[in-house]
Amino acid sequence: MTATATASVRADARLGFGGVLRSEWIKFTSLRSTYWTSAVILLLWVGLAVLMSSTGGFTALGPTGEALPITPEQSQYVVVLVATSGSVMAVLVAGVQGVLSISGEYSTGMIRSSVTAVPGRLAVLAGKAVVTFVWTFLLGAVSIAAAYLAALSFLGREGFDATLDGPVLLAFLGAAVYLGFVSLFGLGIGTLVRSAAGGIAIVVGVLLVLTTVLGLLSMSIDWIGDLSPYLLSNAGGAMSMIEGNPLFGEQTLEPIGATLVTAAWPAAALVIGAVALKGRDA
Repeated sequence: MTATATASVRADARLGFGGVLRSEWIKFTSLRSTYWTSAVILLLWVGLAVLMSSTGGFTALGPTGEALPITPEQSQYVVVLVATSGSVMAVLVAGVQGVLSISGEYSTGMIRSSVTAVPGRLAVLAGKAVVTFVWTFLLGAVSIAAAYLAALSFLGREGFDATLDGPVLLAFLGAAVYLGFVSLFGLGIGTLVRSAAGGIAIVVGVLLVLTTVLGLLSMSIDWIGDLSPYLLSNAGGAMSMIEGNPLFGEQTLEPIGATLVTAAWPAAALVIGAVALKGRDA
């Protein structure tokens, strides 16, 4: 005869949120896609800043072609514009990174181990959200710092300069936070659809296609243009703008309002993803 031993689990044996964070950090940093997408974000951000600053020709010309004096405000606007220009493409990659941080677990079946260790499930998603945002935000901060220094090396030759004062720092902070928000949006969408291809398609559609389609429709339907400032890409872009910038149009949201609108997109995606994670089999 063979005896079957039944393992008993202590009722108070629970994995705390700190343990969940450590687990999610290990999983996130173990993915090759994390480093590939991070490298692409850094290269795109700095590369576009170098391209714009070296070929932009931002000096204003007078009626007879003479160079006009550069005001401190104009200098500030140009430097911030160039340093944050890379975020337009970088956020697409950040959204992909967010999707891949969860979709890979479904494709490999690791999600079953995760929800077995944390039966409540929502702590797993919360842990992923913290790790994903912190990584992407810090990546954005490093990228914009490198882009700023690279841009000044070219723009300085034309007389442009921008000290890191309050408005500039807030614009740079907004760009880094926007990158983190988009990665969270990707995480929420990836949790909902469980597919890398499907999640990436939705993220790119929201960031790129939706903006284009509504822009075309607004030419014939007036009220659709009123929705434009509330799109994820437009509100996120406004987070890194300085008020008073000539590009700051009447419909552009102020930085605080833009931050709240931008945050609402990943919040909604994560809530919907959480409901799907809680209600469906892993």
